[in-house]
Amino acid sequence: MYLGNEAIDLRLALIDSAQCFRWVESQGRFGAVFAGRAVWIWQENGLQTEGGGAWLRNYLDLERDYAALMAPYAEFPAAREACRTFSGMRVLRQDAWETLICFILSANNNVGRIRRLVYALSEALGEPVESRGEMLYAFPQPEALAACTESNLRAMGVGYRAPFLRETARCVLEGFPLRELSQMPYEQAHRLLTSLPGVGDKVADCVLLFGCGHDEAFPVDVWVERLMESWFHESGSRRELARRGRERFGACAGILQQYLFHAARVGAISL
Repeated sequence: MYLGNEAIDLRLALIDSAQCFRWVESQGRFGAVFAGRAVWIWQENGLQTEGGGAWLRNYLDLERDYAALMAPYAEFPAAREACRTFSGMRVLRQDAWETLICFILSANNNVGRIRRLVYALSEALGEPVESRGEMLYAFPQPEALAACTESNLRAMGVGYRAPFLRETARCVLEGFPLRELSQMPYEQAHRLLTSLPGVGDKVADCVLLFGCGHDEAFPVDVWVERLMESWFHESGSRRELARRGRERFGACAGILQQYLFHAARVGAISL
């Protein structure tokens, strides 16, 4: 199925930019499981999919003109360079549950290890789907994670995060309003998320940006902290830097942050 010819770097958006951790690459195609079926995406005379549908345009955020969204930030040299170098970037519109668990796992971790942990959880607790000679796994549902013992989770390598994962899954099953966060004001949604086990300010901002459509959320890690100081002359606690990022960059602060974060992490802009 043809999805369009918008400029998007699939490897950058789906794997390299550290916003999603379960897509696999095979023979130039990118695969994952959605709603119990394998979905593949690739570039060939435009963007193509097998197993997916028009909903992928929303998932990949193809309906928005990113050049126009980022144009107001061209006055900042770091933003201009990051947007030019990674023009194929997109901020994915992911499932809130998946982003919540993935970014709890991200605390004090590197991207490669996060991907391995997400794979281990999915292999052990998610439904398997064989497609194109690959075994793919659905992301585990809250019921499966809540029922898993802490010792079994630790055996998968999640370490001290094991009780956080189980308790967060239980909170969701008991009525935590995860699906409603996208409709709440940013501050209210952020406050609710940080009430969950293992969710601090940065994890909450990642969930709001990547899983809830809050484009103003501005996650601050060590890379963004260094970048804000060296390029924008901002200093303070990470919570304060996140607030200043939202105020300074406005409604699309989080999208800009994704360009800046990736550029800083891979050394495309100096710190």
